[in-house]
Amino acid sequence: MKQIELDRAYAHCELVCRNASTTFYSSFSALENEKRKAVHAVYALCRWVDDIVDGDEEVSIHADEQLLLDTKKRDQIIRSIHAGKAPAHDEQTHFSRLMALVFIRQHLIKASKQEITQGAHPVFIAIQDVFAKYPIRLQDFETILEGMEDDLFHVQCNTWDELRAYCYKVASAVGLVLIEIYGYEDRSARLHAIDLGIQMQLINVLRDVNEDLERGRIYLPVGVLAEYNIDVKDLHNPKLAKMQNWKAFILEYLDIVRRHQESAQHLFDFLEPRARIQPQIMMDAYVQIFEEVLRRSGDIFSTRLGISLRKKLRLWVRIHYLKLRARFLQPAS
Repeated sequence: MKQIELDRAYAHCELVCRNASTTFYSSFSALENEKRKAVHAVYALCRWVDDIVDGDEEVSIHADEQLLLDTKKRDQIIRSIHAGKAPAHDEQTHFSRLMALVFIRQHLIKASKQEITQGAHPVFIAIQDVFAKYPIRLQDFETILEGMEDDLFHVQCNTWDELRAYCYKVASAVGLVLIEIYGYEDRSARLHAIDLGIQMQLINVLRDVNEDLERGRIYLPVGVLAEYNIDVKDLHNPKLAKMQNWKAFILEYLDIVRRHQESAQHLFDFLEPRARIQPQIMMDAYVQIFEEVLRRSGDIFSTRLGISLRKKLRLWVRIHYLKLRARFLQPAS
């Protein structure tokens, strides 16, 4: 691959990151240049597949016979996995979005084998270079895609374990890719990276609850809700947040988040000072959303959870403080 095309590919990924999330992009700036470019590539890929599934990305892929055949085979597999659940969209939309995910899966396999050629999509060009430089497992990327495939159906988690399994696919697997870029020496780091991803996605579920309900996705475990005498239809009741049974449920939910947070905190001990800044910043951001749920006494319905401008400024200051501090610290031995 020519260096000029590789540089353009990484520039594309950086632009995706900058346009998608100022908090993520700012936290990535703490990494040294090569690792930062690699993380941009991973984030751009995740953003791409997420946008495809949510319908924010126009699916425009040349469908040759092999891709059509592979998509039909994959469709049979995921329909078997999600037996009893209907696709979230009409058949044409479902198939075109799945075909885009199959297309991406095929090219990730090629990237892992260093078979991407000039003229390919810039994300694949960048990801191929990432595969060459870091010990990333293709399996973790495939797990992310499996989580995206789940969202092609009317999602409804029933138990805490089902919700954790979904969180693992769409968040923990991303963390497992990223820590291979950050670098670590003790395999225990992977266990704590899993918990970091789970707690972040559990908070995302609370933050995005209204949007997910509109899309027919119910990540809150309905079996657990039933134990608190809360029916699925009650999630559309604006008065639910003030009811005692909801307050009791949200306390259990936040306690589970807190347990994963406690484990996630140990991840930073396994990363060298400069590499740990990015996950620390993201952890801080999600902890602030977590605290906002507490401040609202569990009301996640009236207005969308988020970080205020004042808190974003504090995060920005913390990013630059940690970057400056890391310059004076030796890498962890």
